[in-house]
Amino acid sequence: MSFKYRFIVSFVLLEAFFIILIVTMNFIAINNSSDKLIKDKINSNVTFLEQLLKVPLSIYDLATIDNLLVKTQELDYVNSIILLDSQNRILSKMYDFKDVKIENIIKVKEDFVYSYENELYKLKYKELFVDDSYLGAMYIIFDLSENQQFIKKNKETTLIIIAIEILISTILSYIIGSKLTIMLTKLSEVSQEIGEGQDPDIPYQNKTNEMGILANSLHQMKLDLHERRSKLKTLAVELNRQKNELIEANKSKDDFLANMSHELKTPLNSINVISSIMMKNKQNKLDDSEVKNLSIINSCGNDLLFLINDVLDISKLEAGEIHLDSTTLNIYELMNEIKDMFLPQVEQKELNFIFECDRNIGYFYTDGNRIKQIIKNLLSNSLKFVKTGDIKLLVKKVNKNIEIIVKDDGIGIPENKLDHIFDRFKQVDGSTTRKFGGTGLGLAICKELTTLMNGEIEVKSKVDVGTVFKILLPINEDKIDIRNTNYKEDTISDKNTESSGKQILLFNNDPLTFFSVVVELNKSYVLTQTSDINEFFKKSNEEDFDFIIIDVSETSSNDLDKLFKINNGKLILISDNQNTLIDDYKISQNSIINKPLDKNKLISLMQNEGND
Repeated sequence: MSFKYRFIVSFVLLEAFFIILIVTMNFIAINNSSDKLIKDKINSNVTFLEQLLKVPLSIYDLATIDNLLVKTQELDYVNSIILLDSQNRILSKMYDFKDVKIENIIKVKEDFVYSYENELYKLKYKELFVDDSYLGAMYIIFDLSENQQFIKKNKETTLIIIAIEILISTILSYIIGSKLTIMLTKLSEVSQEIGEGQDPDIPYQNKTNEMGILANSLHQMKLDLHERRSKLKTLAVELNRQKNELIEANKSKDDFLANMSHELKTPLNSINVISSIMMKNKQNKLDDSEVKNLSIINSCGNDLLFLINDVLDISKLEAGEIHLDSTTLNIYELMNEIKDMFLPQVEQKELNFIFECDRNIGYFYTDGNRIKQIIKNLLSNSLKFVKTGDIKLLVKKVNKNIEIIVKDDGIGIPENKLDHIFDRFKQVDGSTTRKFGGTGLGLAICKELTTLMNGEIEVKSKVDVGTVFKILLPINEDKIDIRNTNYKEDTISDKNTESSGKQILLFNNDPLTFFSVVVELNKSYVLTQTSDINEFFKKSNEEDFDFIIIDVSETSSNDLDKLFKINNGKLILISDNQNTLIDDYKISQNSIINKPLDKNKLISLMQNEGND
């Protein structure tokens, strides 16, 4: 409903309310006043007749009584009158009331009112006494029909007047509302044009009433908006300039981080290699304190290398330079590789590792290396924060997605920190970094990579209970091509039933380096892994192995001496300093594989030894 009609309806309703209120009060007042006058008139007539009739009734003067009743016709409103003696016999009457018989009237001993259509009668019953002596009774019937018709006619007239007044009010309100609506409509159109940035002329500014005030306010608003638009345009230009500067600065920052990371990795690799060689103290020129310091340098160098790699990854993600190298992968094989990589580390901490994945879960199309990176980060966190209990890697198919769950019994995360757990450079609190290490980038990288693969990652945690990370990745069924996969169905069978039966002992002190090697060895051999040097020597002496594989790059001279005393199995050494081993320990070159480790060369070496 438009403003005009709302105004008219409101005005008419308000006007009608007051008209009806005033007229009703007047009508009630007139009606009450009329009733009071009639009542007083009836009471005075009854009293008057009572006084006139007492004397002739007491002496039983019937002639006088008849004369008096005749004269009652001159009294106002009197229709009929009946006089009874002390024996309730009719002494005299003047009865013109036709609606009720006289016999029925004299049976009534009280006042009553009779109404029929437009007629209204009131009967007054009065007993007559003289000095407590009962003389008789009289009935007087008053005709009030004329008064009732007057009130009814007055009511009809009042309703007609109310209707006329409401009609007049409606017409006036329509005229006033239309005029007011026209003015408001013009001001509304002007305000809309002002809002759209136009420069319209504002009417009614010369008026001194409310319309004038409103028009002048719109004029001031137009001036203010014009000034603000000018400032906003200037500000927009400045913000756009700053935005371009920030984009350029961010790009420069990413380039700087990438370049600096590469520059740092070159000397850092040298530091790690040299400190690793010097730690062995083959010429016994260093004391235990110096060897310990070199070990600290090497450990810190490796930590710094992980940090640099994380910074490189996050910089590439920000710059959009990381692209997925997707292919068709067997889900079980991929997850089993990850399990084999982390199992030795979990066992070294004496934790329970629970792996659940259906062997027949099938294939999916994705970037396997990025999935490994995500799960590696999550499992590394679990290893870091779990003291006792379980670490679980659970994989299942959910509709057209793969659900990967990493669950642990670690220290947990406070609920108020969960919203920021995937933010960059953030951990639960500062003490977490100091106590457990880490850059605060691992989970941010997981989040970014999962999003890049059109997946989702969520976390649930409770302090001192544990943490659950759930990853949902699309299978991409429309892109799967089993013909191009490197996995074969027969490799999914149990490794012990298809192995050659040869026993291998692997000192796995670097899961990342040996990851692919472990996968290949599990396919053809019975593999035993350990990351503890003491356990390694214990197993090598107590059990029979065909091959013993160990990375001697970070092995002390004492451990090397013990190693070369092992007569159980063929030694295969992984080293970054082949010449030293050949010269100092007279080791055959065919038993040494230089870093970086070539898994194909290692497998070929074992196969050749086996054939010999």
